[in-house]
Amino acid sequence: MIHELSSNTVAIITGASSGIGRATALALAGKGSRLSLLARSESDLSEVVEEAKARGASDVRYFACDVRDESAVDRAVVATLDGFGRIDVLINSAGLSLNGEVDGYSLEDWRAVIDTNLTGTFLTCRAVVPAMKRQGGGQIINISSGAGRNGIKEMAAYCASKFGVIGFTESLALEVRNQNIRVSVLLPGSVATDFSRVAKRAGGARTEAAREIGYSMTAEEVASVIVAMLEQPDQAWMSEVTLRPLNLELRRTRI
Repeated sequence: MIHELSSNTVAIITGASSGIGRATALALAGKGSRLSLLARSESDLSEVVEEAKARGASDVRYFACDVRDESAVDRAVVATLDGFGRIDVLINSAGLSLNGEVDGYSLEDWRAVIDTNLTGTFLTCRAVVPAMKRQGGGQIINISSGAGRNGIKEMAAYCASKFGVIGFTESLALEVRNQNIRVSVLLPGSVATDFSRVAKRAGGARTEAAREIGYSMTAEEVASVIVAMLEQPDQAWMSEVTLRPLNLELRRTRI
């Protein structure tokens, strides 16, 4: 039996205001799912909410939530359960990269990246697993990266966090698989999103600039894979998916 997304499906998506999180929210909206959208920017979230409703989401709630904040995460999950009564899906898409060489890298920036990408994933998973156990199942997809398998210069913090997401996901998955909870990790390669406009130091200050990111996938293409991962047969568990762009001559620029 194929597990199909529907208006009965309740999904929490972090990082839902942009990039892969936003694209996934809209893809699930097209399935009629009920959505709980989390991001730091409430104004950006409100725009996604309206578009999700227009795409067919049966209900949408949103919460300004920094996933580094334990209390904020717990409040958002409790509010989702109060509003919808259950949580079927968690997509951890919130992510941050601050680039620079290790010997000039500040502890503040290190903590910001690790706490967002890795600790945030831990906090949201910890918050939803008890509800999934009570209801007899659920699905979690944590977004890692190709940088979770290969180190990249000037991205030590990001790579460390994404390596950590893979190890955390594998461990949690083994803890809960017998409770019918599928925990999976997705490793996308280059994706043409605003995330490609990463912060880098110039003269001690962070700067951002649009750049040619080379061959890449779109956030919508990644979201379609997430939907496919969610709609597996009940006894199937796609534990890890590595996603790469096919056509290396197709180049995209994010402005």
